[in-house]
Amino acid sequence: MVPGRFVQNFSHRRAILVSNDDRAIATLTATLGRLGLTVSHRPTKDEAADLSQEPLQAAEVVLFVDGDLARAPVLPLSDGSGPMPRVPVVGLVGVEAPSRLRALMQTGATAFLAKPVYAGSVFSALYLAVNEHAAKADQLAAIGAHETRRRQRRFVIKAVLKLMRERGLDDDDAAFAILRRESMQARLSIEAYCQFVVQRSAALSESGADGPLMSRSAE
Repeated sequence: MVPGRFVQNFSHRRAILVSNDDRAIATLTATLGRLGLTVSHRPTKDEAADLSQEPLQAAEVVLFVDGDLARAPVLPLSDGSGPMPRVPVVGLVGVEAPSRLRALMQTGATAFLAKPVYAGSVFSALYLAVNEHAAKADQLAAIGAHETRRRQRRFVIKAVLKLMRERGLDDDDAAFAILRRESMQARLSIEAYCQFVVQRSAALSESGADGPLMSRSAE
């Protein structure tokens, strides 16, 4: 997997501070403002802050979550990425107890700032959080694509066998070559293309209009 380009300019992003620590909020608001971010604050009381339904995007928002809150905030999750939050998270660490650190990691923090927060450490945490989140997202996407192709491989076997029957081919390599050429023309992976043609053939068969897997003009 080719590593993505590292982000180091955050001037068009928005920071959301989920904390009740006035000193941390003041330092972060001033420092992040100088870095070009707009800053908003989500105070919490007894109930957890719920951001799960907000349209937050990784390229636009960074969350700063205080590990000393009574309840961890509810964050929007990335589609198909398990518990990974949709946006980068910086954890604010006050009490360095294993349970607090574990809770921040479970929230999805990819960088940490010790409290009291000092202005000189904010950029490093921001840089690490944004770029590590992007790297994890790329890795999960690659794993998801690999799993999808693995599940689709059974369709390759079915498509090869069906094409051999229809064309009277006795060489599975020749049938596979035809399918690969057609998948390239269709701009699909060989696995995705074989799934399409096998499922199309099954649908035609169910409707009573069964036909060849592919037209001979495509050869």
